Amino acid sequence: MLETGYLKFGGDVLPNQYNFAGLGATGNGEHGNSFSSVRIGIRAHIQHLKCYASKESLNKELVDPRWSDSSRGKAPNVEKLQGTWATSNTYASSIKRILNELI
Repeated sequence: MLETGYLKFGGDVLPNQYNFAGLGATGNGEHGNSFSSVRIGIRAHIQHLKCYASKESLNKELVDPRWSDSSRGKAPNVEKLQGTWATSNTYASSIKRILNELI
């Protein structure tokens, strides 16, 4: 929800990219990666989270173009996403705010 503005987009990533995590979008008009469908875009997002959160194997074929063995297990919790997944120094608190809203 944070990356897409609650699926309103409006930033560098365009809705027809099916890139709900903003993978590869680094700002300044860089649109980032595009995926062939909603299903593949969501799978790439989940795979990217899994890459950062653990060192477990994937259950499905790799579709995340940003999967990197050097990123494996770097962020086992939300706080560790800050500075690794995103450069914002308020990234973790923003994610936690959204989680609290959902609860």
